[in-house]
Amino acid sequence: MDNTFIATTFDWDHRNPKDWQRFLNKVLRKVGIPAKITPPQPYMANVEIRMNLFHLLEQTLVHKVPGDVVELGCNAGDSTIVMRKILDELAPEKQLHAYDSFEGLPELKEADTNDAVYYAGHMAAGIELLTRKFGALGLKMPHTHKGWFEETVPKDLPEKICFAFFDGDLYESTKHILPHTYARMQPGAIGMIAVYYDEKLLPRKGLEGGYRSPGVKRAVDEFFADKPEKVSMLYACENACGYFRKQ
Repeated sequence: MDNTFIATTFDWDHRNPKDWQRFLNKVLRKVGIPAKITPPQPYMANVEIRMNLFHLLEQTLVHKVPGDVVELGCNAGDSTIVMRKILDELAPEKQLHAYDSFEGLPELKEADTNDAVYYAGHMAAGIELLTRKFGALGLKMPHTHKGWFEETVPKDLPEKICFAFFDGDLYESTKHILPHTYARMQPGAIGMIAVYYDEKLLPRKGLEGGYRSPGVKRAVDEFFADKPEKVSMLYACENACGYFRKQ
């Protein structure tokens, strides 16, 4: 299956300079200024994250892991679109489930307030935006579960899961969704964890808080401390993700 749609849908491949940036860079070279204008990094995610998602989900389909696909924290649906296109091509019989409050993040508890990264309502995207994006691309909508995770998980989870994309941002949210989802993941299923960043593996100066999301790593490391699976980190330029394969 071709994955070029990842670089052409929306503006995920942000490192391709615009015409005006190329022009200004020529001007800078002509006047002898050793500088270059480059596209800014994306606020939410980038093409490398989409590529990681593509390859991990595809693995579970090629190996015929039983179960459906879930995305816990879908925001405006960009990752959901990647998964929808992969399923349409390789496993149209599988169901895609997307979970989100569609009101941004909940009121923060102490464990997340102390990190001073996020705030209540942060990253809000209404369900109408997700619907418009799917409609513009002519894609079938996922099963959409609107509400806080405590309201929809585990109540609305499918019985069997072959792939799970965890994107809870917060310690408390990640701590809640992990055990319920993990319990329904089948042997060979893969879990991908957004903004799982390990500074010991990849120390980086000046990385903004949202690219670190320390609460996510704490919740994940606590949960897997007594599990047979190992969580590995995936590089994605400004971002980082974690993943594990269910035994």
